[in-house]
Amino acid sequence: MHFCLLPPEILLQIFSICEFDQPICSHASLASLARTCRTLKEPALDILWQNIEGFEPLVACLPKGITNTDIRGRVTLKRPLSDEECRLIRRYTERIHSLMISSTHLNSIGDRVIQAFISASSPTPLLPNLRNLGWWDDQQCFFPLLRTLFGPTITSMGLGFTTRAPSFAKSTLVASLGARCPSIRELDCDYSGDSQESSDAICEALCGLRELFRLGIGVLNAQMLFRLASLSSLKFLSLNLRMYSINHTHSGSTPTSSSYLEKVDITAPSPFVLTHCLRNIRFLSCRSVIFHMEHGGSQAYDPRDIPDLIITVSECFSPTLEKLHFDFDIECRNQRDLDNLADPSFAFDFGVVAPMLSFSHLKYFNLDWICTSAINDTSLKIMAQSWPQLEHFSFGSAACWMIPPSLTFIGLVHLIHHCPLLRIIEMPFRAYPVDVNSAPFSNTNPNEEIHELFVGMSPIVDPVTVACQLHKLMPKLITVGFYDWYFTYSPVAPPLAEFDGDWNEVNDFLQEAQK
Repeated sequence: MHFCLLPPEILLQIFSICEFDQPICSHASLASLARTCRTLKEPALDILWQNIEGFEPLVACLPKGITNTDIRGRVTLKRPLSDEECRLIRRYTERIHSLMISSTHLNSIGDRVIQAFISASSPTPLLPNLRNLGWWDDQQCFFPLLRTLFGPTITSMGLGFTTRAPSFAKSTLVASLGARCPSIRELDCDYSGDSQESSDAICEALCGLRELFRLGIGVLNAQMLFRLASLSSLKFLSLNLRMYSINHTHSGSTPTSSSYLEKVDITAPSPFVLTHCLRNIRFLSCRSVIFHMEHGGSQAYDPRDIPDLIITVSECFSPTLEKLHFDFDIECRNQRDLDNLADPSFAFDFGVVAPMLSFSHLKYFNLDWICTSAINDTSLKIMAQSWPQLEHFSFGSAACWMIPPSLTFIGLVHLIHHCPLLRIIEMPFRAYPVDVNSAPFSNTNPNEEIHELFVGMSPIVDPVTVACQLHKLMPKLITVGFYDWYFTYSPVAPPLAEFDGDWNEVNDFLQEAQK
């Protein structure tokens, strides 16, 4: 072997090389290298055991004759492990830096294996050099084993406790993280506690994690959010309000703010709950916010809740916000859903959107679930003038709204004229030919960065002329996406369904224009 390859650091680097996100050395190759010579053994074993899924690899290291299979098909042990066998396991556990555990992994091992691993971990953590832990199971019978994995070396952890009801055992486990894993920098734990007292204990533990910069957590009340948002080290905060209590009133204290948060991601069961949670909170430095709505019924949202939500959001975040995304799950599964898509009360006028004009630094704007049929060209022009740095604009295109849009081709021209950095546009409008020799079309510079346009349910007249004008406005435009009546699950009724052929004609023209 060449002397340049003798240093272990060089061998570790070589064995870790990946191509197309896959290691060039497979597990079988690393195992073979470990058996080749002493020089290769330790580096090869380090890489082989660095990232492990499940406990089966550790069980497989035990001498033959110790393991067995019980009547449920789970791996079990015939007898307790000897001190020598425990030392054998530790030779490998000390190499593990990342461990991923799922319900499938846990259901494949018996109680005796669990007890053996718990005993082998005393008095130190089972995996003394563990950095990354993912545990996607919430069966409480496995919690003692999970506790043996907690240790001061862990910097990233994901705990999946979402499939069953909250419990005191889960709350106790999460509340112990502050003391047992003080070096955590990233924590994903969609859990809020089984009671107000448990929630307070969890919050107290999380506030003690001085290096935490990315957190995903369930929130039970506004006070918990107040405290978490004030963590000085935290930059990315993801919240789930599934268990949030609107009966918990806000305190009369001054609204909180965070000088460090850069991104906020919130999942809520309804706009009303989200509005209640954000009231009196200020994120003064946040640059990106995403709101997810996970509604349980067939109606996507109550239109009466939207104006208050938008006002609250405009007050909660500062003008420095660069990304604003409302992700509402809108489906058309029954007649009630179809009636909602044709209900004029879902169509909001410009007054509802206007509070968001204060976000003058917006680059990404997604309000695609909203029905924009009451927004006209003048309103869209004001929006475009307020957001000159826009790169992504999705507005009213996510659902098959049956109410014809008020926006016209002129509105699209305003958008391109005042937002020259645009790369993506998704919005419905009346695609009727306009006078290209008059303002605003005549004084608008073509945008050569837009390759695709999505128009949702947009009526169209004279598709060839529209295609020519779209090509002149966006010379690199290749295709226009739309809701195709024949390929959607939504029973879209005429007259909106009859424009499929015209938009296909537009696409044929655009593709020919690029040749």
